[in-house]
Amino acid sequence: MPSEKCSHTAGAILSGGLNTRMGGRCKAFIEIDGTALVEKTVNAFKEIFTEIIIITNSPRDYQKYQKDCHIIGDKIKDIGPLGGIHSALSYTSKKAVFFIACDMPFTHNGLIQCQLSLFNKIQCQALLPKIDTSIEPLYGIYKKELKDSIYTFVKTQRDYSIKSFLKSINPRYIELKNNTFTKNIFRNLNTPEDLNSITHDNKSKSKSMAG
Repeated sequence: MPSEKCSHTAGAILSGGLNTRMGGRCKAFIEIDGTALVEKTVNAFKEIFTEIIIITNSPRDYQKYQKDCHIIGDKIKDIGPLGGIHSALSYTSKKAVFFIACDMPFTHNGLIQCQLSLFNKIQCQALLPKIDTSIEPLYGIYKKELKDSIYTFVKTQRDYSIKSFLKSINPRYIELKNNTFTKNIFRNLNTPEDLNSITHDNKSKSKSMAG
């Protein structure tokens, strides 16, 4: 029996990068096993969230997903992923938003559900995965109230990185084991080499299963 969808937190896909290292190719529409990355994430989110948001400055490219998602742009331009986080937090009526980058092909619903459950139990402004000393800011939950903190931060700072912003608040972490399975969840596509590596791994797995 499917679990009940999350009513207190929205799911958001950040798709506003310049894709420079991918040669200008929009990573959201790169296909893995015949399905675009953004579509894979939307399909996963539909099992978890009652509200899905795609943040992009090219909304026409995402019209296909308007039935299932709210398509919005950055309210504050040219500040990177932090601008996308601010936009979704400003838009949603939910108390928080779970964020993921559009170029992460191995969304793991079990981990997301675990994060949502923990976030609902503890009092914190943000909840992020952590492997040893490494955190993953784009697989995390951020409280809606942080929209004002982000606005103030970007108006007073020159470093717009999410990690710098996190130093100004009090995030909590979900500690994960340092193993291949866990690290694969946070694997993303930045370059053609990354894409080739994932394609090669998938072909190897297919051959192994067939054998």
